[in-house]
Amino acid sequence: MVQYRRIWVFTFQTILDTILQFGVFYGLIIIGYIFAKVSGVGKTINKHLTFLLINLLIPLLFIYTLLTASPDSMLDIPLIVALVLLVLLLGPTLMYIRLWKRDIDDSTKGVFYLCVTFNNALFIPLPLVLMFIGSVGIPIVIIFSLTQMILLATLGSFLGAIYGSKTSQWFKIAKEALTFPPFIAAIIALVLFAAQVKLVGDLATALSFAGPLTTYLALISVGISVGIRFSLVDIRAALEVVGIRQLLVPLIAIPIIILSGLSQMATSIIILEALMPPAVLTVVYATSFELDAERAATIVTVGTLFLLPIIPFVSFLLG
Repeated sequence: MVQYRRIWVFTFQTILDTILQFGVFYGLIIIGYIFAKVSGVGKTINKHLTFLLINLLIPLLFIYTLLTASPDSMLDIPLIVALVLLVLLLGPTLMYIRLWKRDIDDSTKGVFYLCVTFNNALFIPLPLVLMFIGSVGIPIVIIFSLTQMILLATLGSFLGAIYGSKTSQWFKIAKEALTFPPFIAAIIALVLFAAQVKLVGDLATALSFAGPLTTYLALISVGISVGIRFSLVDIRAALEVVGIRQLLVPLIAIPIIILSGLSQMATSIIILEALMPPAVLTVVYATSFELDAERAATIVTVGTLFLLPIIPFVSFLLG
């Protein structure tokens, strides 16, 4: 009888904890969304918030995570990178088949390719991994982000140069992608990790606060971003891209990821990343190469809204 009571208490506590975690997840996004709608300064605040996340908190989190990680957590890097490339390159391949012989202007076509290739690898998956797995799962997120940033600087700039009108700026855009602060922080952290440098004592304790702060501020930023860009000018075209990025790509990639032989944790995180909507950086790229930036913003917004209702199932995916 006592044993059954303990099981019941444990189950109830687990359910309660999960509800609270999702309450925090949705609550912070809603706070950000409401703030963007009623304050009138959402764009300015989000600019500062993004600057803080990109230039300080996420780099510190990357360094803290890798310098406190066990060597075993990085053994499967080649396989993880191969699966990341599969997830990222399936999108443009399927989009190429979809656009075959269709008469679409280059500005729109370039946006479609960017949005279907590059997904939100940090601002949504990072808080979810921290909430449901903890910092032990962050190295997988780092590898995914690193691989995507290299691809963004190369393939992303190539796509922008082909379909955009600012073909002379591709080198500058590629340079900016490769000098992205989280990218640089991850490279530095990997070098220190390879040299077996470890964080200990007060420094490790101080940097550990980067995790919770990143979680809360990233979710608020997602909410503000949706509030700022909530304009469904061409939802049909957006759903076409989102359908490939968030339905077809996971449908094809997930069985391969599951059969890859990775650990359960790594498998779950890569599947989570495969479900993510297009990245906000695609809007930045679209603007830089004079592509249809408004359409890119619509696709990002629709993709984010499409994802939010299925977030409760993530707890099953992440164990």
